[in-house]
Amino acid sequence: MVNALSAYTRGFLTQTNFSRTDEAGEKSAKLPEKSDHARSTVIKDTVEISAEARKLAQAEQAKNALRDAKVSYFEQFRPTREGFSSRNLALGIVDPSAQPFSQNRPFDEVAQAARENMDSKYQQMRESGEPYGTDNFEGKETYSLMGDLDRRALYAVASNEGGHFSEEEQQTAKDLMLGQQGMAMGLYNGPTRLDGVYKITQATSNADHMQKYAAGIHYMDQVSTEEKATSVDWAQQRGRMQYNYERLSRDSGITPQNHNIYHPAANFIFGALESYFGFANDADIGSRKDLLNEPWFEGYRDRLGSVMAETRDLYGLNDL
Repeated sequence: MVNALSAYTRGFLTQTNFSRTDEAGEKSAKLPEKSDHARSTVIKDTVEISAEARKLAQAEQAKNALRDAKVSYFEQFRPTREGFSSRNLALGIVDPSAQPFSQNRPFDEVAQAARENMDSKYQQMRESGEPYGTDNFEGKETYSLMGDLDRRALYAVASNEGGHFSEEEQQTAKDLMLGQQGMAMGLYNGPTRLDGVYKITQATSNADHMQKYAAGIHYMDQVSTEEKATSVDWAQQRGRMQYNYERLSRDSGITPQNHNIYHPAANFIFGALESYFGFANDADIGSRKDLLNEPWFEGYRDRLGSVMAETRDLYGLNDL
């Protein structure tokens, strides 16, 4: 994947030197006005990469190698049937902005491609003699079915883009996305037998919890434009994580880092939490309905629709 750094590396301080060499040849002999000592000019390109450019390229290679190692590490927690892959699901933990499946295509095309990919997986499982759902131990069926989908494609399924997906498929995609976010925050999500393999220290203090909320904020800020623009779930999670991070910081006597974001819906939900005088329950909220039922959101319910419309307009997706 081409990014700003690699593009910069290719364009930065690439020096071309031209040297001229002698060439005695038949062409010279055919020119009577030229002496035997006449010379034709041959241009040779000599490319010299500066030390700074080499360092940038090496840093990019090291960054990619580290990312690949992280993806391989997380892939073990997404076991599949033999012959299937969950690498893109693991990549969605490490880099939710990566689009090896979506490839920046229009969102409706991503949904159609996801539908076709999943249908081919269903067919492959049927032809094996073990249709989907035969043995979902450790989530193998789920990871096998949607293992090719990147985070953006998962959201296309979860949001039922184009009306292509069943309620079960939508919920499965939502669960996978929550699992990705959890792992990125240092919250284990995977087979019980691998719980001891997971290399994340459990939170035991306010500082630990703050770190996890900060990691969650960083993760959520990298997801696709469609998810940020249209998902109430994204907005409420983003708002709640920032609220909890800042609350824990104040309780610990620490000045919180600035995690503000220009996002109407996330800021709206953050404001609702900040203005609530009781204890804002941190229960799981998996839908717009769940959010509307929260007591701390009571005075804000009627404005949610207009705020979401404002958010979609901000991202240029008000037609979705």
